[in-house]
Amino acid sequence: MAMSADKGLLTATLNEPSTSSSASSYSHDTGMEPGDQQEGFPRPTTANPFRRSRNGSTSAPWRRRPKSLVLGEQEFTRQLSELAIEDGHHDVNNDAPKSADSIKGKIRRASLSLKGIVRRDRRGSEPATDVVDARPTTSHSAWHKLRQAASFRHSRSSYGNHGNLETIYSPVEPDFPRFPVPGNGLAPPFIPRHTGAAAKASAAWQNEHLGVARYHQDLVSFPESQNDRESGIGIAIASTSQIDVQIEQGASVIRKDFITQLPSELAVQILSQLNAAQLATASRVCRQWYDAVQDQYVWRQSFLTKKTSTYATGLPIQPGTGSGVPSLLPGNNWQKIYRAREELDKRWKQGRQSRAVFLNGHMDSVYCQQFDENKIITGSRDKTIRIWDMHSLQCRLIIGPPEVVNDTSILFDATGHPTHFALYPDNQRINPSVPVTVSFPTHHSASILCLQYDDDILVTGSSDSTCIVYSVRSGYRPVRRLQCHSASVLDLAFDDKHIVTCSKDCSICVWDRATGTLLKHLNGHTGPVNAVQLRGNTLVSCSGDFTVKLWNIASGKVIRELTGHTKGLACSQFSEDGRYVASAGSDKVIRIWDANTGECIREIQAHESLVRSLHIDSISGRLISGSYDTDIKVFNMETGELLLDFPGWHVSWVLSAKSDYRRIVSTGQDSKILIIDFGADVPDVRMLESTRKHEGTSDICDAGFI
Repeated sequence: MAMSADKGLLTATLNEPSTSSSASSYSHDTGMEPGDQQEGFPRPTTANPFRRSRNGSTSAPWRRRPKSLVLGEQEFTRQLSELAIEDGHHDVNNDAPKSADSIKGKIRRASLSLKGIVRRDRRGSEPATDVVDARPTTSHSAWHKLRQAASFRHSRSSYGNHGNLETIYSPVEPDFPRFPVPGNGLAPPFIPRHTGAAAKASAAWQNEHLGVARYHQDLVSFPESQNDRESGIGIAIASTSQIDVQIEQGASVIRKDFITQLPSELAVQILSQLNAAQLATASRVCRQWYDAVQDQYVWRQSFLTKKTSTYATGLPIQPGTGSGVPSLLPGNNWQKIYRAREELDKRWKQGRQSRAVFLNGHMDSVYCQQFDENKIITGSRDKTIRIWDMHSLQCRLIIGPPEVVNDTSILFDATGHPTHFALYPDNQRINPSVPVTVSFPTHHSASILCLQYDDDILVTGSSDSTCIVYSVRSGYRPVRRLQCHSASVLDLAFDDKHIVTCSKDCSICVWDRATGTLLKHLNGHTGPVNAVQLRGNTLVSCSGDFTVKLWNIASGKVIRELTGHTKGLACSQFSEDGRYVASAGSDKVIRIWDANTGECIREIQAHESLVRSLHIDSISGRLISGSYDTDIKVFNMETGELLLDFPGWHVSWVLSAKSDYRRIVSTGQDSKILIIDFGADVPDVRMLESTRKHEGTSDICDAGFI
């Protein structure tokens, strides 16, 4: 009965139709018949191990292998014995042909199983265990992940794409494993091939591997992967400090001796980009570098690069213009020139090591002055104009009315000593002189209140309400008189085309420089016009009516009025490029204006009394001020910072204060001319001067006065 029952069960099993439409045909991968199905193993239901979780992590199912999950030798023996029993049953079965076919299929399947086991053993698999049914059932187990690796029932890929493959279930016999088996050692996991899942799993693994690699390469989490990667939005950037640390630790410094490897022309061009201190350091590297640095072209180019920039001139300093950049001559020692300029700039910054000297000779207040590298020209209340040699500190010429210049007291004191000499602060007299005196038919009969000169002309304005134009090249002989004002001429300015004068009569006159013709008579101020200056076609003026006005010379119209001062103004200045205006007066405040907008960009609480004089050094950006409080101060135009202060150098009001790259020169009510020389005792400082002839002496000699 038992044999009969087993036979009936086997027949029913073999004749049972397949219920899976996806496995209706013969599987060439496994050799299984349709209708073969294994019983006794429930289908595990677990989540897809390749499906990305919400936190963006990905599990690799081949990294962890559960133990005792591979078909062991005992299991294989048991299945083989079952096949032998079934063969015996089929011998007594009346349905012999069908049984024979079934037995052949079973033997073929057993043979394939045996080959698979032997193949795994040859690949170095670990000893198998006989615990076949110990299948983990949790959704996080490694077995579950391997089970899902053989399945293609994924709604989405690991990066969110929709899957197109569904799981294919094929009926299997009890003697063939229907579930994936983890690999042992270096062997890969065993995946049943009867469903074609091996190729599909391999493709899925490859796609997943590429996706994981892309994920680690991008270094972004799942939420960040949804950003627009093309735009760079949401991409984390490493801090600069982190980058610097990596460079310091991993990068090696490349050292190349470009002096010896590059052509000398290129090496010189590179070295010329260094400043003086860097060149001095480079010269100590080796003999080859020292020889290269000694090239005068290197020092010349470095000097012209570092020392010709300006604050408000619009162009770099042109060589040979008397601004501390000498002419480009073949014999110049540019290394010494650079060294002298560096020392000079250092003294300006520190405010020390300057030498002060007073020039004596005028008999009353000195209202106005202008100077260059070679000479100083001054105008005084004593009605005279005096020309001084900047280097010898001697007075060379006195121009004035006959009754003044013919008086011997102008040259000698009561004891017979010369009245013109230089005086150090310790009262040491040096360089006495007896200047030439001259009087022309055209002369001023009152105080000289203002003056200006260039290489061709000198123009002076006086309390006699007139101006006189002198020819510098002909020994300061008068050329013409300009007369229009009805009161004292308080200030003047000129350029290549125009001469502009202002007066106590509240008016401004514009003259033709070449002919002396009056072109414009400007009225607009309601108080005395104390200062004027022009840049191009624009004129700036300030008045006792508290205002600063900008005029268009061509039209004669006011184009802008600058208001803000609370008292009358005494002085105003234009920067050379016309961008800035500085003004000051009785309210003790210096204001810096934007000439283009009319906005007051800076307000400096400068002095304790009326600010009588202003000078803008457009090259260095220094602003020099002189006040009735006897102080001379130096400010930074850009910041308003006080750089230097020279209190009490004059014993009375400071009436005029100006500067250049080397000196500050001021005059006052005490009849003295003060020179503060920052270049005194600087080695080779005379190399910074231009090569123009000393007009202070030569023009006077050419005129026959000496």
